[in-house]
This record gives sequence, C-alpha cells and structure tokens, in this order.
Amino acid sequence: MSYLTFILSRAVPDVRVEMVQVVETPANPQWGLDLEAGAFRVIEAEYKYTLDVRPRPHEYWRWFRETFPNWQQLAFKYGATVYSVMVCRLCPEFPSRNALVSWLSDVLSLSPGERRLLRLCGAV
Repeated sequence: MSYLTFILSRAVPDVRVEMVQVVETPANPQWGLDLEAGAFRVIEAEYKYTLDVRPRPHEYWRWFRETFPNWQQLAFKYGATVYSVMVCRLCPEFPSRNALVSWLSDVLSLSPGERRLLRLCGAV
C-alpha cells in the first residue's frame, strides 16, 4: 500500500480504498502533424492533476466532501478548475502536482512530517 493510499483510506475510513493514483491529463492540447509517422499528435499541452481512488471513486469523494466541508474553499485557493469543483463529483483538477498535494495536505490537516513524507513517497 502506498503512503498516498494509506492517507486517503485513513481520511475516509468508511469507504474501502485499494489504490490511489495521481492522474496527469492534458488540457487544451495543440495538435500537429507528425510527418514521419503520418499521424496527428499532441505537440503542446497544459496538464491538470487529480487523484483516482479505486475501487469506488464516486462513493469515496462523496464521503470526502461530507467529512471535510472546507475542501471546496481550499481547492479554489490552490487553483482548481471551476468545472472540476462545481460540476464533477470526483477529486478537483489542479494546475500542478504540487498544488494537488498542498490542497490535500491542507484539507486533511496533515502534520509537517506527513506532508514531507507524502512528497518524498512520490505523490509529487
């Protein structure tokens, strides 16, 4: 079990957490023609970062929102997209891994040692 999985399972103990991954998704990709391959590909993109919690992500984030009412205010503080906060029912999308981990650390009120360990264990 990764440290990130441990932290999130401890945050919402009523929902089983088997795996957590940081997901990097391209936003506003710019496409170009790769002449060698003869196909279009992404040549430039901004990326958004979010957490994928398995096996039941919708149930997990519903309980998370109920348990931590300040999640939304802190998400905006760290630059989460409005759509991901107001419409989606999963983890908000952030402009960087650092913003994602800082948001999670603040919402869960992690100690300085836990924050450092989360960063050292590869969440960022």
